[in-house]
Amino acid sequence: MSKTGIFYWSSTGNTQAMAEAIAEGARSAGAEVDVYDVNSASPSQVKDYDALAFGCPAMGSEQLNETVFQPFFEEAASLLGGKKVGLFGSYGWGSGEWM
Repeated sequence: MSKTGIFYWSSTGNTQAMAEAIAEGARSAGAEVDVYDVNSASPSQVKDYDALAFGCPAMGSEQLNETVFQPFFEEAASLLGGKKVGLFGSYGWGSGEWM
């Protein structure tokens, strides 16, 4: 069984709703899923998962939230080797340059 971690930051609740929908779909496919708001998670937690999903709204021209999500993701990035990773976001992703 796959163990999936979903880590997100949400300002208005839209990205949180997306995270919960992704979790529901993964659970229905048989995955064990944990969902975290990055405000209350540690980047080191990503090492505990086989698959990961990261979500954040764009803050302007495809910019991540600079105070919470971006530092979290940058620290977690070094732990992603060999893992399946998905990215999702809401509001303003335009051409998907960051993704």
